[in-house]
Amino acid sequence: MPRIRAESIAAHKEASRRAILDAAQKVFLANGFAGGSLSAISDVAGIPRTTIYEYFPSKGAILLAVLQDRIPPLLDELLAGNDVSDPLERINYIFSAGIELVVAAPELAELMFRVGRELPKDLRDQMWELLSPVTAELFRKCRAGAKAGVFATQQPDRCGRVIADMLLSAIDELTREPDVKAAAPFVLESRLAFIRGGLLGA
Repeated sequence: MPRIRAESIAAHKEASRRAILDAAQKVFLANGFAGGSLSAISDVAGIPRTTIYEYFPSKGAILLAVLQDRIPPLLDELLAGNDVSDPLERINYIFSAGIELVVAAPELAELMFRVGRELPKDLRDQMWELLSPVTAELFRKCRAGAKAGVFATQQPDRCGRVIADMLLSAIDELTREPDVKAAAPFVLESRLAFIRGGLLGA
């Protein structure tokens, strides 16, 4: 197996951890969660299987760590964009940017929405919690739109939940498509049209 060279123990540990995460992403995408073994991750990473246990207690913990490492920076970037005051425009942007993320990083969407569903419930709950910043923003914009009298709803939190669920279902649908890029415009516009009609009462 290749040896990881680093200038310090801390750098070596970080390089080893990174190698495990990179290998795990490849193995889980190729084999699913059930079929992705620690032995396979060890082989791809070039790290002894016993050493992997020094970093992670289980393959579920490894998959969760991959997602915790790679999903939040993408969502932070998404939420930092187009920070407009108009609630509907902001919701439209979040939907559009979310779909664009799936098109740009289909492997991560696959890892979360297909492979991640096989995680034990406690780890799966932690995985879905990664999406909470986006959900919270959708709730805020629904409340703002209702308060301003722009949205035709008296239950903004319920609307926020419905919209968040619609975004998740759109991403889930795209992960099942053989051509994500080709399917994305229809999946996006069908949801946005429904949202516009529901929020504006049109």
